[in-house]
Amino acid sequence: MQGCEARAETLTERGTGAMLRQARLHLRENRPLESARYFLEIVRQKPDCFEACCQLGLIFYRGNNLGEALACLQRAARLNPSFPKLQLMLGAVLKKLGRLEEAAGCCRREIRLAPKDADAHYNLGLVLQRLDRLDEAGDAYRKALEVRPGYVDALINLGDVLRRTGDTHRALHCFEAAVSFEPKNADAHWELCTVLLSLGDFTRGWKHYEWRWKLKDFTTPPSRFEQPQWGGGRLEGRRILLHCEQGLGDTIQFVRYASLVAERGGEVILGCPRSLRSLLQSVPGVCHVVTHRAEVPQFDVHAPLMSLPAIFGTTLDAIPAEIPYLSAPVGGTPLTGEAGRLKVGLVWAGDPAHRDDHKRSVPLECLRPALQLSGIQWFSLQVGGRAGDLMGLNLEHEITDLGSGFQDFADTARAISQLDLVISVDTAVAHLAGALGKEVWTLLPFPAEWRWMQSRSDTPWYPSMRLFRQSSAQSWPGLLETVAQELARLVPAQLPA
Repeated sequence: MQGCEARAETLTERGTGAMLRQARLHLRENRPLESARYFLEIVRQKPDCFEACCQLGLIFYRGNNLGEALACLQRAARLNPSFPKLQLMLGAVLKKLGRLEEAAGCCRREIRLAPKDADAHYNLGLVLQRLDRLDEAGDAYRKALEVRPGYVDALINLGDVLRRTGDTHRALHCFEAAVSFEPKNADAHWELCTVLLSLGDFTRGWKHYEWRWKLKDFTTPPSRFEQPQWGGGRLEGRRILLHCEQGLGDTIQFVRYASLVAERGGEVILGCPRSLRSLLQSVPGVCHVVTHRAEVPQFDVHAPLMSLPAIFGTTLDAIPAEIPYLSAPVGGTPLTGEAGRLKVGLVWAGDPAHRDDHKRSVPLECLRPALQLSGIQWFSLQVGGRAGDLMGLNLEHEITDLGSGFQDFADTARAISQLDLVISVDTAVAHLAGALGKEVWTLLPFPAEWRWMQSRSDTPWYPSMRLFRQSSAQSWPGLLETVAQELARLVPAQLPA
């Protein structure tokens, strides 16, 4: 931007030089809107002012006015195409606009201009990772690390690429290195914890799991209470509030710890989403279930539900698995089953708001090999918008739709209790079936979440659960063919109810 500064003294008497000085002053004092007004007038008077074009592009980008940002930076690039970092700025705008191939091109142009620019290699890696070109992304991150060996963001993203391609142990080394370079980096601790837990190293994993509260984009904001967080000591009749976090499946999985808390002498209050309230009334050790903060009675200490494994020092060989720890409330409509046919419940999609739902949900069409088997009566437990897939594929006569009538998870539990088997993607219904002790086959994407560990077809969290894993990303057809073959073996011999 020095070129424009050098030209400022030769500007016309219309005051452009003074406006440029005022714009810079406002920028230094963090008043971007005032600065932008000056820069806009400068560009109107002198369209070839490189500094004004660049600064407007950055101001518009930070204000999420991406169209204007792109136009300003493109004009700047025409004025001075080799200016340091300009191509990276353009790439950042294009990436945010979803124009990823163009963004990659900008990063490559920056690398040609400055081969030793670690940020250029890193940003190219980010774009390629978004494009799911993971091998190329990994190479870009390695180049960034060659230039800057302690580049923690590059280490974290290289670790993520390695994890997603199945190289878990090398991913572990990347995350360990990231933590050693920046011991207070929450993202590094979080990624390290997920790999450790997936490898069964619970002793180290749970400790790092507590860093989740320091993540900028964590799914659940930390709950603030005047009362202290419980550390695991004897409660001696005191009241403890266990509060849920993250997803419904997480709550179902970790509510098993309520009975262990009660054994420490506490009166357990459980805070949970309304859809789980009726179901969780019967959890062993729970005295009160509340769904709103205003309902919470006086309590002495609290604990996030998913901090309990760390508090109890849970290891792989000591997972609380007294199954069932949930039971279906009485009532509901009995299922009408056909004699001699296996009753199988089906869930093919999770919450579309989940960050990885596009990876874990299955196109219903891919389940046709299993749906065409004789001797099976199918029941849909699917809720939400994806329940409409039945009619969209004309399957409403082959699969009895139960999910559209569910009001909460108590209804789901009543239905599951009457089935022989549940087949579900990695969503709350799989956890529910496992917690009820029902036979359940869980269909996992590649790579699977940390809780399902590595390469296993079983899980210590749910003894009645069988895991079916993708061999590579989005390889649903092969996995579902295996499911159909395993189902075919079951049809002659009924599972226990």
